Amino acid sequence: MKKLNKLFVWVALGFMAVLPLLYGDYDSKEYPELNRAMGVVRYMSAERQLRRSSFYSVYPEGSPKQFVKWMFSPLGASFWPPAEGELEFSSDELKMMKNARIPILPEGVSLIAEKVDVGKGRQVVVRGEDQRQKLVVEAYLDPQVDSVLVAEWEFPLGGRRVD
Repeated sequence: MKKLNKLFVWVALGFMAVLPLLYGDYDSKEYPELNRAMGVVRYMSAERQLRRSSFYSVYPEGSPKQFVKWMFSPLGASFWPPAEGELEFSSDELKMMKNARIPILPEGVSLIAEKVDVGKGRQVVVRGEDQRQKLVVEAYLDPQVDSVLVAEWEFPLGGRRVD
């Protein structure tokens, strides 16, 4: 009986140790193009990219809503990473972009500000929530149906000027 109790304890401990690993890398791989497009928004809203861009020069307060407004302005659009099929890159250029972790916007997926555009197909909608200091990104396969992916993250350095 004592051996059975020890075995049960070891099995339970092993199960508890493995359980977090099963959930550790839970990221939806079901919609790779939409995930990649959401990654473009995450890349552009990263602290490092914000410092390199004109965002804080244009919007010293740096709120999430201001970021969305800037991102979809002509000035912000000039900082977008390249889109698939837009330009041709050599294998060396693609390798350098991959090493630098520069995402490429997938072909056939639109980035949209604030509200779903029923005239577009697959799309990623970007909204800023100033009260919660977060960016909310929703991905749609069909704009007539609910989003298939939703992600939100804290907007870095919001409300502070970066020098």
